[in-house]
Amino acid sequence: MSAVQQADEPLAVAAIDLGATSGRVMLGVVDHGRIELVPAHRFENRLQDVDGQLRWDIDALWAEVRQGLRAAHEGAVARGMGGLASIGVDSWAVDYGLVGPDVVEADGASLPGSGEVFGGVVAYRDGRTDGIAESFAEDVPRERQYALTGIAQQPFNTLYQLVADDRLAGLPGGTTLLMLPDLLGYRLTGRRRTERTNASSTGMLALEQQDWSHELLDAAGVDPALLAPLLSPGERLGTVLPQLADELGIGQVPAIAVGSHDTASAVLAVPAAEDAHPVAFISSGTWSLIGLELGAPVPTPAALAAGFTNEGGVDGTTRFLKNVAGMWLVSESIRQWEEEGARVDLADLLSAAAVMPAHRFRIDPTDPAFLAPGRMADRVTMAAEPLEGEDERPRTPAQLVRCILESLAETYRDELHAACRLARMPLPERLHVVGGGSRNALLNQLTADALGIEVVAGPMEATALGNVALQARTLGAVGEDPGALRELVRASVELERFSPSAAAG
Repeated sequence: MSAVQQADEPLAVAAIDLGATSGRVMLGVVDHGRIELVPAHRFENRLQDVDGQLRWDIDALWAEVRQGLRAAHEGAVARGMGGLASIGVDSWAVDYGLVGPDVVEADGASLPGSGEVFGGVVAYRDGRTDGIAESFAEDVPRERQYALTGIAQQPFNTLYQLVADDRLAGLPGGTTLLMLPDLLGYRLTGRRRTERTNASSTGMLALEQQDWSHELLDAAGVDPALLAPLLSPGERLGTVLPQLADELGIGQVPAIAVGSHDTASAVLAVPAAEDAHPVAFISSGTWSLIGLELGAPVPTPAALAAGFTNEGGVDGTTRFLKNVAGMWLVSESIRQWEEEGARVDLADLLSAAAVMPAHRFRIDPTDPAFLAPGRMADRVTMAAEPLEGEDERPRTPAQLVRCILESLAETYRDELHAACRLARMPLPERLHVVGGGSRNALLNQLTADALGIEVVAGPMEATALGNVALQARTLGAVGEDPGALRELVRASVELERFSPSAAAG
């Protein structure tokens, strides 16, 4: 019998899915054992330079989210449903807001969800953490940090952002640190909680994920009272505040904690077979996150040295992965060319790159030099190393993109082999690519050729799909059986498969 429940009536939920360059609110309709995703509202998300600091415009994002929720509700009603049954929020990791106490009204009652976000939400690409990881390691050695949390020491980790954060000393009592999806959850429900998959990425959550590492908090000078209680994916966060429900016309529906780290939701939507173990994946978007879904972390010195991280997943799983600067390299190069007056169509650019001569140049996509925005095409060109027989650098956008994609494919090969070696697992028979990058047929084929295994591409909207699937389970539309969520995902998507070409062998 299928573990997916056949409900008498379709179920409508809203998935708020925020990325570093764009956001979306998706209407998820669960009906007859499958999910249909309907875009309710899409919007851009841009970094802002505020007094020399890179920040996210949280108020603009909140306004877009409200518009999206209203549109999702109206879309559900237009389909003959009563409206939304729940809401879930996911976003990128590591960034946070410092949320002051709720406003107290004249009658002495507090106004839930009204706390001020002091100093805005500083972006992980800001330079304030330069050198912080190295100096912090003088107090707590890298090996000790890794043993405590299993998290790779990326320069933008929340832990290091807090060490560099000059706002902490002047915060009023009752201020709470909330990761970005938790901040939106607070504005929705008035409840301050931190969801575990996002907390795991901070570099402050203990490896067993039951509590914060007080040893690291002490070393960083972070008061544990600043951190919100933990919440597991699938738990109910709270109910939409009455005033907000009235404003949006959506009713006081529950907000459910999904895998609020967007990669946690994306990996949940990997359409792997039930007997696949381990599951190999790339969550491909601004970043390429490549690794294995495991039942337990791999917090070994060798994994630390190789730069792998152990992030918490849904249902107690571990995402053992490496961060690679993915399509960010292409999108930022395009942004430079457009600022210089060129008109660039991504599909045309990829088509031109596909017919470029192969194996001419290489870069290292893991180089921290590619982390910051600005004049990416110039930086990639200067970093491109000519291969044997070449004596020049990439001269055209198509050559540059070919260089980037070939470099990414070879990096994927090297990192997946490393992940399997470190986890003591065989190389899986296939690699699942989910997210926006799954639509990049050239990169998928190059990856299949480099690895010598099948690449399964899709779903593109994996994060929203995983978000919706977990909400559906919490609401009872999916059984608790192992593999039920992926059974629902497999029934909901169409996939594209790429086999290694004969020439690559």
